[in-house]
Amino acid sequence: MAAINPKEFLEELIFCLKEGDIVKAKALLQFITNQEMNVNVQKRALHELSKASEKLVFPLLEYLTTLQIHNPEINESLYELILDKAYGNTDLIINYIIQDDKKNRIIYIKVAGDFLIVEAASVLEKILQTSKDPEILVQTAISLGSLRLPSSLLSLIKLSESYDDPDIKNTAVSAIAQIGTKEAVDYLVSSITGQDDSDSLKIKALGEIQDQYALNQLASLLQSKNTHIRDAAIDMLIEIGGKAVPILTAATSNANTDFMVHLITTLGYIKDQKALPVIFDIMKTKPEDPNIRQAAYESMERIPSTKSAIVLAAGIQDPVEAVRISAARAMDKNISKVLVAGLKNIVREGNEDALNVVGALIDSESDNIFNFLLQEESFIKLSVKHVTNKADKKTREHFLGILRKKNYQALADKIVQLLPKEKEESSSDIAQIYVVDDSKMMLKLYENKLTGFGYNATSFMLPEEAIRQIYTSKPDIVITDLNMPKINGIQLAQAVRKKYSSAELPIVMITTQSDFVESDENLKMSKSLLGNAGINKVLHKPFSNEELQETIASLLPKK
Repeated sequence: MAAINPKEFLEELIFCLKEGDIVKAKALLQFITNQEMNVNVQKRALHELSKASEKLVFPLLEYLTTLQIHNPEINESLYELILDKAYGNTDLIINYIIQDDKKNRIIYIKVAGDFLIVEAASVLEKILQTSKDPEILVQTAISLGSLRLPSSLLSLIKLSESYDDPDIKNTAVSAIAQIGTKEAVDYLVSSITGQDDSDSLKIKALGEIQDQYALNQLASLLQSKNTHIRDAAIDMLIEIGGKAVPILTAATSNANTDFMVHLITTLGYIKDQKALPVIFDIMKTKPEDPNIRQAAYESMERIPSTKSAIVLAAGIQDPVEAVRISAARAMDKNISKVLVAGLKNIVREGNEDALNVVGALIDSESDNIFNFLLQEESFIKLSVKHVTNKADKKTREHFLGILRKKNYQALADKIVQLLPKEKEESSSDIAQIYVVDDSKMMLKLYENKLTGFGYNATSFMLPEEAIRQIYTSKPDIVITDLNMPKINGIQLAQAVRKKYSSAELPIVMITTQSDFVESDENLKMSKSLLGNAGINKVLHKPFSNEELQETIASLLPKK
């Protein structure tokens, strides 16, 4: 397009507007698309249009919307002018919505939503039923969502279920969430099946509604047998934070074991002090399931409080090793005079229970507590016994480093002298096992066990880091927890299977007692998920050393 004189352009435009010459004004306005035209001149042209009468300006605005204007700033100014002139002209806006010109329809559908023009709702709902154009459908759903009319819910649900196009489906879901009624929430929950790519968006939508009913329904998804649904709900509740705490704590009053574990774990990740009294009350009931006890102690580590002392003192003496280690780590974050006094009394007993307590403190690398126990003769004796007979090499080296740092060199030297000579073994002969878990304490437990079995263990708290390392250097076996934030064990396994088959790299899944337990309710789903992810073996918590060792031996290639 030929260059034009800005001054002459503006003078002619003003004259045409004054004379009401629409034809000539349109001919002039085509120059506004010239990319060489100064932005200020383009804005001045729109300003002059804003001063014209509605009868004159609307045809010109309609014409401008058909032009290809490349500058986003000018497009935004044009839309603002349309809004300015459209305000109060409901019938005119609806008239443009039902016209054939696509670009104008989309603009005025958007205007109807921005101005919250309720009178346009029936027209917009009809568009959802009759139009097949994805762009028009998306903008119509957005505007209906902005209007938030319960009467539009059915039309939006039909839109969501009628199209596989992710943009249309996702926009419909967002609009349903904006309506936010009980019926909208019920639909979102009932349509979360674990088989739909929009499930995560629906769960996010529930979180964005944030009234009590929606949050209750979101929390109820922690009971889902589908790992992806449950983990997405946990992630959303963590993102909501403190507002979700009353809902989660109330749900603990009648929760079954699995639900209770997920509720407590989520509360721990939210890290709100208001959750602690409920966690303490749960532990006062002395839950039989060690998964509940472990979840509680891991949450106490994430929510430090000196009020945790009594509960933690019981945890450090738990009969299950994994629970003791979690309690020990929580103790290290919740040190108090009461806690230290209790520990000293336990350690002074010098019996097998005291040895287990000391072992848990050392294996969990509870370094702060050592400041108070290294002067206890009974602790010294028990620590020497544990480090020389049971602790894995990595834990042992860490403890020796602590002793040297705290000027206990003689004790460190004594431990070194008592250590049995290590067998010289080629690293190529030792199985390499990668362990993935979001719990540092569980990783320490696995490291201890696997090293004791004679394997090399490499641990990862972040699944994404584990995936990168697996792709770079293939281990002999991967052991992964199922329930982890952001990337769960199923998703990790699916990523691994993109490179290695089940025969090339076995994967062991660790989960709670009833996850993937074969029952009429979840057998089909479990087999499908495990098969799709390429899981070789499932171990249910709590498991014995023998079960873990037998599982690994059965999956390693025979030499």
